Amino acid sequence: MSAVKTYSNFDHAIEQHGMRRQGMLGRGGGMGNSLFAIDYDRLPPEARTTIGLIIAGGPFPYPGKDGSNFGNRFGDLPSGTYLEYTVPTPGASNRGARRIVARKTTAQLFFTACHYERVHASGGNAADRNAAQLADTAATDSQWRNGFYLVTGMSIDLRNAIRDAIKALG
Repeated sequence: MSAVKTYSNFDHAIEQHGMRRQGMLGRGGGMGNSLFAIDYDRLPPEARTTIGLIIAGGPFPYPGKDGSNFGNRFGDLPSGTYLEYTVPTPGASNRGARRIVARKTTAQLFFTACHYERVHASGGNAADRNAAQLADTAATDSQWRNGFYLVTGMSIDLRNAIRDAIKALG
């Protein structure tokens, strides 16, 4: 009988490669929001705290808003039904624009620092528009690019806890 080896973490580079091959990552340029990937450990600490609240079932800082449907009106994320949760923005005196968005059917998590603050540019050539989008995004939250980050590199236990919580909350 051969030994079975198990892994507690996914290799996020393989995850990202597979998602790029399926067209789930790297969309962008002048196409509105882009979809990127980010390792769980590289999320801002406030985002990891929000994920902890999702797993715990709350309490959330903005009842009635946290756990509400996220419309994906602009089609930035794969088709599906989503829930959104506030990620506190350091220095913001209000709810801010950072969110964790959870896909209900798969419990995939996405982080965004620009929520509905889509950055558009018009006029000039493609390079000018792209430069204007980058400059406007940097003025909004300089640490993050305009778009959504698919959260990768989570342990299987964490993924399962998130999946169970999203089922219970959704």
